[in-house]
Amino acid sequence: MSPGRPIRIFLLLCLLTISAFAQDTVVERKLRLGGYIKDMQSFYWDKDFRHLVSGDLLHNRINLKWQPTSFISGALEARNRIFWGDQVAITPDFVDQLKNSSELVNMSKTWANRSNFIVHTNIERLWLEWRRQRWEVRAGRQRINWGIATLWNPNDIFNTYNFLDFDYEERPGSDAVKAAYRLNSMSGAEVAVAASNDKHRSIGALRLFTNRWNYDFQLISGWYKTGFIAGAGWAGSIKEAGFKGEVMYFAPEGDSAGLLNLTMEWDYMFKKGWYVNVGGLVNTDGLDAPVADWSKLNFNLSAKNILPVKWAAAVTTSKEITPLFSTNLSVIYSPGVKLFLLLPGLKYNLATNLDIDLIWQSFFADVGGSFEGVAYNGFLRLKWSF
Repeated sequence: MSPGRPIRIFLLLCLLTISAFAQDTVVERKLRLGGYIKDMQSFYWDKDFRHLVSGDLLHNRINLKWQPTSFISGALEARNRIFWGDQVAITPDFVDQLKNSSELVNMSKTWANRSNFIVHTNIERLWLEWRRQRWEVRAGRQRINWGIATLWNPNDIFNTYNFLDFDYEERPGSDAVKAAYRLNSMSGAEVAVAASNDKHRSIGALRLFTNRWNYDFQLISGWYKTGFIAGAGWAGSIKEAGFKGEVMYFAPEGDSAGLLNLTMEWDYMFKKGWYVNVGGLVNTDGLDAPVADWSKLNFNLSAKNILPVKWAAAVTTSKEITPLFSTNLSVIYSPGVKLFLLLPGLKYNLATNLDIDLIWQSFFADVGGSFEGVAYNGFLRLKWSF
């Protein structure tokens, strides 16, 4: 079967789904459909810009919400993706890397798997929720988001996201059960358990949250895989500047020492529309010296490995230049490893629900005593939302 046929089938399924559900009379509005279709061109260069690896991703997401009564709701969200190009061809076991390690049940399907062409579908959300007065119980594949800060989230233990993966707005989910009891709109307790095929990879924790002195506070305690964890987070303001932070401690396991992740950030919106966020990260298990081999920096991020360095600082700024055009820039620097990331982006609204993005990622590091560019990534993305 030629690559063109799966693509045509993929697009036909997307259009049929939209036309079938995106009607004003969908089961008396008990069902709601949303989602998007994206195409993203990717370009990866080495440090000398001599070797280029390119790839393309055609990405469709379908989000179906269901609410038959005022106290019962559910969701089904599917992620359909077609990958092709050099990136697929040179990456060993590319399909295996598409699986989310937080998912207990395999609800994915690989429709085509060739040397440089892959068609893959995964059920990203599948949950049912019951609400009654102060209680909420949700079971199934869901996003458990306990993070407060913007760039790094030590409290987000169930499904840590990679801040470099800008194309994953929904962030990962877990196969879990979560129950919440609310004293009021700002205070209460949540308990969540995410199962795994390996009992040593399960996660369970209790979160207490409240609001005092115009600050949101939370305390977290439980276990992460095989060890005890405890953490806290806060969000408020100092005068007109926002002030947020998170901390998480992982107790020692076996011969490994305990580790601590801490982040704090301040943000401010200037009168002329410029938004600025300044933050820092401490990861006591991270690297604190230059590396001789760039590949030793592990960017497969997890709750324990939020960033593979001990110290890091970040500055992010963004501005809406016109109602249709906006820009953003993030700069991250680690003084110990001497790692420097430059992440600019541009967004333009071509039409209603149609956007085009240009994103760039530059990586600089001290490798073998020489501070130099080690990798460059460029992305051009077209997105239509419905």
